[in-house]
Amino acid sequence: MSETTERSYYLVESMYFEKLLRTHFMLTQSTLLFEHLLSHSDRPMFLSARKVCEVLGMDCHQLEQCRKKRMIRARAVNGQMFYDAYELIALTEHFYRRKLRKTLSRIPQFEVR
Repeated sequence: MSETTERSYYLVESMYFEKLLRTHFMLTQSTLLFEHLLSHSDRPMFLSARKVCEVLGMDCHQLEQCRKKRMIRARAVNGQMFYDAYELIALTEHFYRRKLRKTLSRIPQFEVR
């Protein structure tokens, strides 16, 4: 016996939908970042530039541009750049928000009368 269920759809205001997506993204990214930090207990609150690029999926030139634009601050320790984990979360959220706005602007809109 197969039971068929009727699909239901809900209309959600874009502002609330964006807020929901942003919250979900921040929670998942925060969890991933802190799992990574906990697995490397020698530097619990900072990541090297190489690790930042690995975690955020960007190349070193993009990270350098973010630093020059003062989107994120770095600390130099023995000639190597380190980035604060909390600032990385904020930078990640900034990138995701920009991507989300771009995606939402491409979605066809309609009016319900």
